[in-house]
Amino acid sequence: MQTEMPTLKELLAQREALQDQLNVARQRQAEIVLAEIVAKMGEYKISLAELMGHNTQVKTSAPVAVTTGAPKYRDAVSGATWSGRGRAPHWIVDKNRDEFLVDA
Repeated sequence: MQTEMPTLKELLAQREALQDQLNVARQRQAEIVLAEIVAKMGEYKISLAELMGHNTQVKTSAPVAVTTGAPKYRDAVSGATWSGRGRAPHWIVDKNRDEFLVDA
């Protein structure tokens, strides 16, 4: 007994039908999961902003001020300054830093 092999056209039609079924099943499952998420958000009083990571609550601590510090070094050519913190600027790298000290 020989079984007939489906043709390419028939196989492509089957694949398309299966893909349609997959899309419908995925959409149905996504709707169920979304309904569960919305229900849990309501149950725990979670806002959309909180869910997205945007905290809407007022912070209790004061913001920390970022200071750059007073200039400790100055380039005589360009007038650029550097506080001595962070990465050294190109005009002071590999040079004696005492030559660039700002007079107090």
